[in-house]
Amino acid sequence: MKIGIVSDTHRNKAYLNDAVEWLVNRQKIAALYHLGDDYDDVVDLADYYLELVQVPGIYDERYRKGTLPAKIFESVLGLTILLVHCLEKDVTDEDVLRSDIILYGHTHKEELRLDDGRLYMNPGHLKGPMEKNMPPTFGLLTIVDREISATIYDLKFNPVQSIELIRSESGLYKAG
Repeated sequence: MKIGIVSDTHRNKAYLNDAVEWLVNRQKIAALYHLGDDYDDVVDLADYYLELVQVPGIYDERYRKGTLPAKIFESVLGLTILLVHCLEKDVTDEDVLRSDIILYGHTHKEELRLDDGRLYMNPGHLKGPMEKNMPPTFGLLTIVDREISATIYDLKFNPVQSIELIRSESGLYKAG
């Protein structure tokens, strides 16, 4: 299964549409996960017929009032994936123990990190040409049998970071 991962779009629907169009047409994603800021940016994506899973960002009134969940757990091919906007604010130790993959945003800085058998992925931002000295990026998560790959792309669709992992009963570890 291929999943597109975006975060921190901040109403920049042009960048979001560019990333989603490439993910749908070139990568054939089945789902899109949006990690907040701004929750309503995905409204116009209905024509893509994707499974859409999203959490709000910290600036969303529904996040602050608790009317939208700050975190969502998804089960994909036997893996537990946690979606949150703010890693430091929204994730408990229990959440970490329950998860195989933790997807988060908020910092606007892309990251792929394997820590204690868990993949942490921040796809960066799609806010503007430079945000906090970081260019816009988005992610692709591919899960096939025991193999997991995660790649972060820039808006020219060049890989910025990637990691190849193998699933075992004790967690994820680097392939090869």
